[in-house]
Amino acid sequence: MKKLVIDQGSGRLGNQMMQLMTAKIMARALPDFEVFGYDMPDWRLSRPLTQGHPYCPLVLRGVLAPFELALRFSRLRLVNAILLRAIRVDYRWFLPREEAKALFQPLPEDDAPGFDETHIVINIRGQEILFGKSGDYGPISIEYYKHILRETGLKPVFMGQIFDDYYGNMIRSAFPDAVYVQHTSAIKDFQIIRNSKNIVVSLSTFSWLAAWLSEAQRIYMPLIGGWNPEQRPDSNLTPADDRRFLYDLFPVRIWKATPEQIASLNHDRAFRRVTAAEVEDIRSRSGRKLLPKRIRKSVQLFFYLVLHLACRRIG
Repeated sequence: MKKLVIDQGSGRLGNQMMQLMTAKIMARALPDFEVFGYDMPDWRLSRPLTQGHPYCPLVLRGVLAPFELALRFSRLRLVNAILLRAIRVDYRWFLPREEAKALFQPLPEDDAPGFDETHIVINIRGQEILFGKSGDYGPISIEYYKHILRETGLKPVFMGQIFDDYYGNMIRSAFPDAVYVQHTSAIKDFQIIRNSKNIVVSLSTFSWLAAWLSEAQRIYMPLIGGWNPEQRPDSNLTPADDRRFLYDLFPVRIWKATPEQIASLNHDRAFRRVTAAEVEDIRSRSGRKLLPKRIRKSVQLFFYLVLHLACRRIG
């Protein structure tokens, strides 16, 4: 049996879901491969790696891993095992939305009602991203939320990682009359977003997936940090064919959590509404600078192929 094994590592639920969908798409292109290595009790999905022939896989690492080249090697029967350590943050490598909705279904007791068309659910990501752990991740300006509320006239609902920190305090101070949903579990948070009619996503794959799998009327996506196509052209979560999504582009920002950056969250208005076509044009132009990295990744994969073939011969 040929294996396509997911290494979930320390990835959280959103990343694990993306990995599983990508693995299933790859397995469709390689019908003699089967997918193993995932364990998501929240969705009742689990398939551990089984014992069999010596396991010495071709390894796919990083966001820029050359998936297409790995598929070509496999079709040429050079590969009988792939280890997926990469996360393809690209909706074009996900299952069709209706299939994904059917795949990721909670237990009845884990489901949770969303909010109707008179409300807008604003998902907040906080915790480690607030303190400059990664320059591509950081909080979204309070002024952005005020702009969305002025535009829509809807009642705000805040949920997610809203704690007793500087960002949580900013939100509560700016929106004292909003609805605040107490966090109970990751899956219930996911389902509240998924079952709501209007959504503002946070800088989180978890948040994006819940919105994408929803039947929302409108999904507002701030293109900031890791979502900015100029800053991170190696990802693509801006589906051109999904008219529910509205995109607001921010300047490139490397978040360091300086006092000046934190203070600016209260008044930063440096964003503008853009179309999906504009986003794709920016991504295409910015993506050219990734060519040297893509070449290095392809060379690395050839090296992994040599190791894989040698391991198979010894085994």
